[in-house]
Amino acid sequence: MFGLFGAFDPRFYPKISKQSIGRSIGFLALFVLIVAACVSARYTSVVLSGFTAAKKWVHGNIAAIASEYPAVTVEKGVIVDPKESFIKEYDKRFAVIIEPDPDKARAIMDRYPNLALLTQKLLIIKQAKDSSGAEEIKTYPMEKTSFSITPGESGFKLLYERRQFDLTSRTISRWLDIAGLFVFPVLLVICFAAYCFAKPAHVFIFSLASLIIAAIMKIKLSYKEMWNIGAYALVPSTCAAVLLDVSGFRVPFFWLLYCAIYIAYLYLGMKASAAASSPKN
Repeated sequence: MFGLFGAFDPRFYPKISKQSIGRSIGFLALFVLIVAACVSARYTSVVLSGFTAAKKWVHGNIAAIASEYPAVTVEKGVIVDPKESFIKEYDKRFAVIIEPDPDKARAIMDRYPNLALLTQKLLIIKQAKDSSGAEEIKTYPMEKTSFSITPGESGFKLLYERRQFDLTSRTISRWLDIAGLFVFPVLLVICFAAYCFAKPAHVFIFSLASLIIAAIMKIKLSYKEMWNIGAYALVPSTCAAVLLDVSGFRVPFFWLLYCAIYIAYLYLGMKASAAASSPKN
């Protein structure tokens, strides 16, 4: 942990420049884990806030939604109920359709840019890709599928493969609560993996800057020393990036500032290490 704070002080770099690369890699891994945890915590709060909003929306709307839909029974892909066509539009941009007559399905599909259409032995999902009129249509065979959906006062009851599922405000809230337990660990693994690739890559890429600085300053440092300095010089620029991310601020062209901070600490660290290594009169 001392290395984490010492990385902000150029006088610290001579102490770590001669240590083994393995020790610097270990420090970098620990630093990346701390950064990943901070970023994961920030986005976990965003996701959990979304879950809370979703639970409130479901609690206030699922009963009304259930009242708008008919009971649906499908046996081996054949629509038993409803007997008549059912269409539920959402702002004329999306529609949920149940059409027992396959001959009418094509005409109905042309009327909506986005839809979910259940017809005999087939489920069709249509999605408009962009304003040019391009469409993506996916079909899912239903010949072997049997299920029933029954709307009720508190939501829906789904019977599938002899198993019953309740789709109510209570069950959805419980599912979201369970999912919420996994948000932070999953984000931590993703962020840690991403940073484990990105940060060492930054050190190797900016090794070129280290070589240029060494040539301009006419100092002699081994590649191991420059790599160690580069690993610790990542700390100030990365901390700045994390603070901005966690606080929600967006700085235009921040990558330029990131590079400037990194190169500045490379320069200061190499200068201090070179001065400490030079023979004293």
